[in-house]
This record gives sequence, structure tokens and C-alpha cells, in this order.
Amino acid sequence: MTVIAVRSGIIAADSRETWGDDTHSQCEKLFRKKIGRRDHIIGTAGGSYSGMVFLDWYGSGKEPPESLTQLDLEEDFEVLVWDGRKLFTANHLCRLVPALGRFYAIGSGRKGAMTAMHLGASAQEACAVTCKVDVSCGLPITWMKL
Repeated sequence: MTVIAVRSGIIAADSRETWGDDTHSQCEKLFRKKIGRRDHIIGTAGGSYSGMVFLDWYGSGKEPPESLTQLDLEEDFEVLVWDGRKLFTANHLCRLVPALGRFYAIGSGRKGAMTAMHLGASAQEACAVTCKVDVSCGLPITWMKL
């Protein structure tokens, strides 16, 4: 499970990965990818392997892989994509949808992070607070900025 929050051009994420049997490990959720001349930051939540397939595909100019578009919803995922100008979200359908507002969050910890940011927290602070109240999210917090 995950919390990924975006505010003021900074994307922050927890680093807990939870497996079906409730075991936990640490994982990377934020990735920088150069597409053309511009860097993009992609944050993945949900199915880790599916998120990596999306990361490999994103920006390729090719049709989305069938392994994503025909995905069993139990392996579904969600991503945030920051291109330095606009923020987008997408799932297994690989259709980017603009994420509007001054801040945004995805993952199981979305509500906690959005609440914290409504109260003035930065993206990093929102993720840290969410880790205190959502057992599916865990420290350390990582962050990136373009």
C-alpha cells in the first residue's frame, strides 16, 4: 500500500510495500524518466510489477501493452506523472487524466495526505503524517523535484 503526495512541484512517497500475507518490505516508488528533452517524475502505487511495466512503456510512443490494458483488477495500479508543467494520473488503461488542484495524492493513504495538505503540510510532511495513522504506509519518505 502507498501514499504519494504532490505539492509545490515536489512529489513525495512512503517506501512500504505490503504483500498479500501482510508482510512488509521497503521499495522505491518514485522514478525519474527522460522523455525527449524533458525529465518526468512517475510515482507508482498499487501493483508493483504492473507499475514497472507502465514505467517501461510510458513515453515510448507505442500502444500500451496488453499486459496492462487487460490487467486483472486485483493487480491494478495507479500512477502520478509530473512533467514539470502538469500533473497527471493514470491506471491500467494507460490514459493520462489531468490531476487538478494545488495538491494531490494517490494510494491507500490518499485521504490522510490530502487532509494534511489541506491543513498546510508539504508533500513530505503529508506522507510522514500519513505513515503515523495508516499501517499500510511506512517510512522512510523519499521525494523528488524537477
